[in-house]
Amino acid sequence: MPLYEYQIGTTMGGLVNIESLPTPLPNMKSYYKQFSELVTLANGASFGRGFASAEWRWNLLTRPQRDQLRTFCPGTSAAVYIRTRSNDNEDEYKYFQAIMHFPIEEEKDTTVRMDVTIVFTHLIEQIPLEE
Repeated sequence: MPLYEYQIGTTMGGLVNIESLPTPLPNMKSYYKQFSELVTLANGASFGRGFASAEWRWNLLTRPQRDQLRTFCPGTSAAVYIRTRSNDNEDEYKYFQAIMHFPIEEEKDTTVRMDVTIVFTHLIEQIPLEE
């Protein structure tokens, strides 16, 4: 049984827990931003605008684990579906359609990739038919 509820897939019906992939991925730190931009008005009030975004960060991935992520994003970006934590509640996960951006530069040696951050932009919340 997976410990975490992070999922990824190329379709909503094809979402798979990251720990259940053919090459399982370890848990990571995730970050969620409700808006892409925070605007401050002349009166000092602020409001958010733009799409939400999320980041998945790993301190260390093996080459096979990194290659597993590459199957979802063979180029610099790809349309995917994810399940990730939101800011509404620390333990609440939500489903999103997103654009996955693969890092252009990675710190690496021959067998591992360090400090890997996958960015998901243009998040659109999805309501699953069944849970």
